[in-house]
Amino acid sequence: MQEILVCRDISKTYHDGAVDTAVLSDISFQVNAAEHIAILGSSGSGKSTLLHILGGLDSPTHGDVLFHGQSMFSLSASRLAALRNQHMGFIYQFHHLLAEFTALENVAMPCLIGGLRPTQAKQKASALLERVGLSHRLKHKPAALSGGERQRVAIARALVCEPALVLADEPTGNLDHQTGIQVYALLRELSHEFNTSFVVVTHDRELAAQMDRTLTIVDGQLTATSIGHEQ
Repeated sequence: MQEILVCRDISKTYHDGAVDTAVLSDISFQVNAAEHIAILGSSGSGKSTLLHILGGLDSPTHGDVLFHGQSMFSLSASRLAALRNQHMGFIYQFHHLLAEFTALENVAMPCLIGGLRPTQAKQKASALLERVGLSHRLKHKPAALSGGERQRVAIARALVCEPALVLADEPTGNLDHQTGIQVYALLRELSHEFNTSFVVVTHDRELAAQMDRTLTIVDGQLTATSIGHEQ
């Protein structure tokens, strides 16, 4: 099975004067093509820090992350930014949509940043918003959308450049249970459609059990790996 991302001996320590705080210690695993992985852990366990390192948004103190065999932390800042834009998508608990832009403009933004012409970017964004059931909300700004609708826009934005990998940080954590189930079902459906790998940070064991594989982190260390119920 093809490896998309390889995490090698990742450690992270924060330095504050004379105080060192170890957040991650020797984390190693790989993400395969079209695989869904949950990173399970309580608040403060280091799982969000790990996700930021996987996405090149933070750097490790030791270790490396390889994306399609390329060391991410050997890249210049501009090349790393281009890699994220072209090959990765990001979904956050609080959607992080730009309040002054419409749903269509928010979803088109990664394509515009990547250099796609505005007409093409909006065509791709419109098609994906229709795919997530929001064709009637294209011109609405985030404040006019429900929580579930905002997260659907965030999913469309993460997938609009057809990335190989999507990293999601508690993507259903700010939603009620039923809406969370619907949003996660949509994530799974679209990931299969786009052949996209997903790494999802969560504390929700019910959600994690639906993934292909679950990595459990306790106090910054990988303590267990389990296979999900659905393959």
